[in-house]
This record gives sequence, C-alpha cells and structure tokens, in this order.
Amino acid sequence: MELIFATVAFVLFLLYFYISWQYNYFQKNEIPSANKIVPGLGHMLPVFSEKKNLATLCEDFYNEAKEYSMYGFYELCSPVLLVREPELVKNILLTNFSSFSENPFKLDYQDKNELFSLNPFFVEGDKWKEARAPHTHSFSSVKLKQITFQIAKIADKMNKYLSNQCKNGEFETNLKKLCKKFTGEVSSTAIGIETHNFEDLKPRNNEMTYNERLDKVFESPSFSTVFQQTVRFYLPSLAKLFRLAVTPKEVNQYFRQIAKTIIQNRKKDNLIYNDFAQFVIDFEKSHGTKLNEETVTAAHMLSFATDVYETSAITMSFLIIDMANQPAIQEKVRNEIVSLLKKYNGKLTYDALKEMTYLEKVLNESQRMHHITGIFSKICTKKIKLVGKDELSCVIKPGQKVVFSAYGLQMDPKYWQEPEKFNPERFNEENNKTRHKFTFLPFGEGPRVCVGMRMGVILIKMAVAAILKDFSVEVSPKMIFPIEKDESSFFNSPKGGFWVNIRSLNN
Repeated sequence: MELIFATVAFVLFLLYFYISWQYNYFQKNEIPSANKIVPGLGHMLPVFSEKKNLATLCEDFYNEAKEYSMYGFYELCSPVLLVREPELVKNILLTNFSSFSENPFKLDYQDKNELFSLNPFFVEGDKWKEARAPHTHSFSSVKLKQITFQIAKIADKMNKYLSNQCKNGEFETNLKKLCKKFTGEVSSTAIGIETHNFEDLKPRNNEMTYNERLDKVFESPSFSTVFQQTVRFYLPSLAKLFRLAVTPKEVNQYFRQIAKTIIQNRKKDNLIYNDFAQFVIDFEKSHGTKLNEETVTAAHMLSFATDVYETSAITMSFLIIDMANQPAIQEKVRNEIVSLLKKYNGKLTYDALKEMTYLEKVLNESQRMHHITGIFSKICTKKIKLVGKDELSCVIKPGQKVVFSAYGLQMDPKYWQEPEKFNPERFNEENNKTRHKFTFLPFGEGPRVCVGMRMGVILIKMAVAAILKDFSVEVSPKMIFPIEKDESSFFNSPKGGFWVNIRSLNN
C-alpha cells in the first residue's frame, strides 16, 4: 500500500510540476498576466460555464491591465497575448500584417465544410486573397450602385409591411426579427431567389423558409451547440476527430441546389442579371478556377448570405434601439432623411445614402458602444517582437495567438470622453482627425478588413431611412435597460431581445 501511495503521490507531483510549467510562459517573458488559473482550463472556466463569453472575458482583462500595453492569459494551456495599445493593434493588423495574416478558426474535413472553407474569413495562407477576390470585385462602387437599386425595392416592401402592421395603432416587435426579414430578403435577392419575407407566405410541403435555413447556422445556444462551439474554437483536434461541421447539412444541400439551378437557368436563357450571383459567376468565368463551378458559386453565395444576414441585422437593431432611446437624435436623423428625399425626388439612391452623414455618425456611435463580436484574434505566422510604449516586449512565435478587445478599446475613457454617453458628434471631422484610428474597429482593419463593409453600411442606412421617413420608433416596456449582454451568444446580443413600438407618422 505504501508503494501505491508513493507512486500516486509521485505521479500527482509530476502532474502538478507539468501543469505549473505550462503556466509560466508570461512569467518567463516578464509580461503581466491574469491570476486565478485553473489547471487544465487556464482562464477559460467562465467561458466554459457560460458566465462570460470570450469577448467579455478579454474586456475584463483589458480593464484589469490599465497600466500595461500588453497582458497575458491562458486558453486551456496555451498562452494568449492581449494587446491593449492602439499602435500595437495597428502593428498587428496593418504594419506587420505578414506576421499575423491567419485567423484563428480552421476548418478541416472538406467533405463537411467545403462551402465555408472557401469563405474569405476561414481560408488559410495566401489562398485568402483568391477567396476574397470575387467579393472585392462584387463590392466595387459601380456594382454597389446596381445592388442599391435592388435594396431600395426591398426597403419599399418593408415600408408597406410596417404600414399594414400599424393600421390599428402602434406595432410592438422584436427588432431583430424585423431586421432579419430585411437582411434575409436582401441576401436572397442578391443571390437570385425570392423569399417573400414581408408577405409571410408559407413554403409548400412545410419546407423551411430561407430565413429558417440561415437561422440554423446561427441557431440559439443549447447544450449541444455550446459544446460544439467550444470544441471548434478551443479544441480543434477534438473537432477534427468528431468531424464537427460548421455548415448544417440541410443548409449545405440548399445552397448547392440554388447554385446549380441558377447557373443552369442563366446559361439556358442567356440573360445577364445585376446581382451578386451574376457578379460571382462572371468573375469565376474570367479568372478560372480548378474547383467545380457550382461548388464555388454555392460557397460564395453562402458566404454572402451569412455575412449579410446576422451581423447586419444585429447592427441595425442596436442602431434603431439607440435612436428609440434618444428621441432628439432620432428626429434629427429623420429630418436629414426627409431633406435628402426631397433633393432626390423621393428616391433612396446610392448618392442620397452617401449624403446621410449624420445618420452615419449615429451608426458609428452605435457600433462603438455595441461592437458585434467585441474581440479580434490573430495567429502569428512569422516570428516578430512586439514592443509597447511602456517598454514591455514579447517575442511572438508562429502558431501563437494574439487578441485585442474591441469592447475595451471602444469604451476606454482614455480615448473617449464619457464613453457610456451616446454622442454621435464624437465622429465629426475634427474628432476623427485627432483620434487614433485603431481605437474604433467596427469592421476590423488592414488587408483582411471586412470585405462587405460598404455593402453593410448601405443596407443599414437604407433600412433605417425606409423606417424613419414614415414611422417613429419608441422603446417598448419589454426592453431591458440598461442593456445587459447575453453571454451565451457568440455575437453581441442583449438579454431579452430588442423590443420597440413602431408608430406611423401618417396616422
């Protein structure tokens, strides 16, 4: 028995020594780091127990380390460097982009993730440029003007839908549901199909609607989905073993069938369309690809649909709830919209949207206070030494992760006076010139900045203009204030949802 106890004690000692050795990286490099390490989990216990998501955890670390340019913590046993200084963020995203060109999410097992593996966000190495090219081509100023015309038609549909809902007085709604009707209609129209979101038509044979299919990608957290997200993000080798797919099977099949049908019909009819699907098809024809045409087209359609659908709807929801909570700002935005409608003969044109400068300030301020993801992560691809203004330095080696907190930077009183106050004038020309550019990162920055950034701003402005020109928006008693983050959600979402009352100005 003594020998067994001695053996167990020795094994436990070795295990303790090994775990302690795993967690001395920042101490050896003289980088301040977070306390309360849980052996085997590092600092991830609040994330795994759903008390905080990773973005909130990093915001807490950001605020905890006010005196430092960089701060360390551990994802399981892996050291992660949190960068706090805007100039270092610029160094990572732009100046030394070649040393941090990788995003942290990897998709293996091509048979299950083939469509998403061609998404510009997930593509590794130099192939990301190739995957991004059709999107960059599709979002040129000329193409955006053509797409804006289609978005304006959808905005009219939403306006008529709201008029019908407000016939008997005000209309109480969860904004995100309304906004997803709009973004779903935009994304479906752009890839060449009709969804009739504002007509509430039910599909034949009880099939899922277009929005329901996309919701499968962003479905509400449950034990199963949270477990899968945790494994995908933090245990990629285990995700590979279990062959966990990012794209639900029915969504994969649906987009492949759409791509096949559209390609066949357009070849047969020999017609040219001004939509995203046509732009991608034309680009692939002119540049060529080794992959199957239908697969590539389906992949780009799915990328476009998911990029437009969820994040734009959340951004739009936060923007409208902020204006509902600030009636004076809402009225000022409405006056700008009405004035520009008179100038452009009642049409919401591309040029009219560009001139909505006050609305853009309000959008920027809303994005500052409610960043969609709250965090950016990069994987080092080439050894580099980072040095802060406080002379802290750290040599980052290939494979190591660095993160920075968008929540922290965008709510830091060092860069934003009274950051908790909603003030669109922060984004006037004078303030924009004096503020460090990398303290405001709604779409990221550098070569891998969100490719659909301009498209996103256009559709959000269009939707808001279509609503505010004829309707007032007020906060519903169901809305929870002050807003609390739903920590179980990957994207920033408020507990209880976005609840407003919409009232027609024409009644």
